[in-house]
Amino acid sequence: MDRRTLIKLFSIATVTALSVRLFLIEDFRIASNSMFPNLKVGQLIFVSKSSFSIKVPFSSYEIIKFARPERSEVVAFHLPQKSNVTHVKRVVAVAGDRVEIKEGNLYVNDQLALIQNVGEESRNIASAEADLQMEKLGRKQPYWIHLAKVKASDYGPVDIPPNHFFVLGDNRSDSVDSRSWGPIPYSCLKGKVLVSF
Repeated sequence: MDRRTLIKLFSIATVTALSVRLFLIEDFRIASNSMFPNLKVGQLIFVSKSSFSIKVPFSSYEIIKFARPERSEVVAFHLPQKSNVTHVKRVVAVAGDRVEIKEGNLYVNDQLALIQNVGEESRNIASAEADLQMEKLGRKQPYWIHLAKVKASDYGPVDIPPNHFFVLGDNRSDSVDSRSWGPIPYSCLKGKVLVSF
C-alpha cells in the first residue's frame, strides 16, 4: 500500500471518528457519586447524542428534533452558560409536570414514586444495602435510589415550564441537581445514556 493510499485511509478514518463523536455517540466518565447505586465514580458511559435531536456541533441549535426525554431516563446535559461541564442525572419530570419532595420521597403530579410493596428479592437487596429504596415513574422500569432519611429535605411543589425538564441524582442525599439549579432547558441536552461499563 503506497503512502498516498495510507494518507487517504487515515483521513477517512479521522473524519468518520469525528463525525460519530460529534453527531452520534460520545463517551464520558462518571465524576461524582451522585448517581449511586446505579452509576459509580469512574464508570464509563456511552451517550447517544442523536436520541433527541441532531445539533450543529458546539452549539445548542437543533437541526432535526426526534424526541424529548421521558421520565426515568438517564441523560447527559450541561447547564446554561456552562457548556464545558457535562452532568449525568435522571429525568424525573418533564414540561407540564409538578414536582414535590416530602420527607425525601418524590411526588410527580401528586403521585408517590416510591414503590412500597417490593418483591422478596428486592427486599433482600435493600436490606443488604442500607438506605436503598426503589422508585418507579409511570409505566417505566423501576430503579434503585440511595436515600439517607436524616439528610432528606423537602422541595417544592414546582411546576416544570415548557421546553424544560427536571433531574435528580439517584443518590438523593448526596447530589447537586435540579433542586439547586431548577428545571433545565431542552437546549442543554447532550443525549441519553445508553450503556455503561
